[in-house]
Amino acid sequence: MRLTFYPVILIVIFLISSCKDKNSNTQGFTENEYFYISSEYPSIIKSMMVNKGDKVKIDMPLLKLDSEALLNQRDNLIKNKQYEESILKNIEKGIRQSEIDIIAIDIRRLSNESKKMNSILERKQTLHKKGFLSIDELENEKLKVQKINYELKSKEAELANKILPAREDEINAQRIRIENIGIQIEKVNVDIAKSTLKSPINGMVHDILRKKGEAVAVASPIIVIIPEDEIKIIFYLNRTQLYKTKLGDTIFVNIHDIKKEYEAKVNYISPAPEYTPPMLYDSRNDNLVYLVEARIKEKGVSLPAGIPVEIILK
Repeated sequence: MRLTFYPVILIVIFLISSCKDKNSNTQGFTENEYFYISSEYPSIIKSMMVNKGDKVKIDMPLLKLDSEALLNQRDNLIKNKQYEESILKNIEKGIRQSEIDIIAIDIRRLSNESKKMNSILERKQTLHKKGFLSIDELENEKLKVQKINYELKSKEAELANKILPAREDEINAQRIRIENIGIQIEKVNVDIAKSTLKSPINGMVHDILRKKGEAVAVASPIIVIIPEDEIKIIFYLNRTQLYKTKLGDTIFVNIHDIKKEYEAKVNYISPAPEYTPPMLYDSRNDNLVYLVEARIKEKGVSLPAGIPVEIILK
């Protein structure tokens, strides 16, 4: 009696264990990640340097955008900067010698005229005292002298002002103007460098969405790249399985096609349920399940997208 009891117990334990293992498994599939390459400013595609299916490496050129407008903008900014720098030099050192000489000639001319008119005024004052000149004629002569003296003082003040450098606030304002143009030039240079779009990752060109000569908008995808070794494992859990699974958990991915099993780490669990996809539905699944993503821990594993896998939960 005891001899037949133990085999029965063993069979029951095996069946319970098998059911437990079976219930902790689920179906899933592999899926690619996609990386979208786009422009940071509106432009036109000047040339395409890759084709669909090409392998690409980090910093490998993918396409060239038209940068003629940016180059013209930079040339104009450089000319403006040079012009403003020449103004700064002038106001820092004051007026040129040739301009000083011209003003000095005017001062000497006005000075001689002032002396001559003052001499005439003295003679007419004498004539007025003797009664040979009216008061109106004398006043007119005084006005002429005042006018020429005013012009003389103005020219002398102009010379004194121009010999000195500009005020410090004017010089600082000019320096700020030049600095702002320099910042604009740097920004345009950055945009010119960005006119050659390069791959930020190692991978394969999955699709090319725009052709040579087509206009592209800001942030509009142009090339789609599949990153190297970035395969996701997609599967769904019912409520019972979900309670036992959390972010960071290790699961096992059994790939029957190649008879291999890999460890993977759960890195996403959907917060909302959805209907079970038809290809994964069976009598053990609930109508509503939760999408889960995981990544294989082992590096360098290359798997095609869309292959079925078996998920073994811990």
